[in-house]
Amino acid sequence: MEKFNLYFTIIIALGFFFLATYLLVSPSFSYINIELRVIFSVFLYLYGTFRILRMLTKRKRGDNDSNE
Repeated sequence: MEKFNLYFTIIIALGFFFLATYLLVSPSFSYINIELRVIFSVFLYLYGTFRILRMLTKRKRGDNDSNE
């Protein structure tokens, strides 16, 4: 189960990175101002980074119980 949590967290974090990149470069969001797209993409990148760092610190500490 621990490996599943690890892989799931990585997939979700990569999903946030993909979504942020897609939001920035996709022409299907051209109706949204570029400033708003950049701001929202930065938040998605930061949240994906936060999820990966949180997973790494949990693994380093050996904290297996999830308090989410």
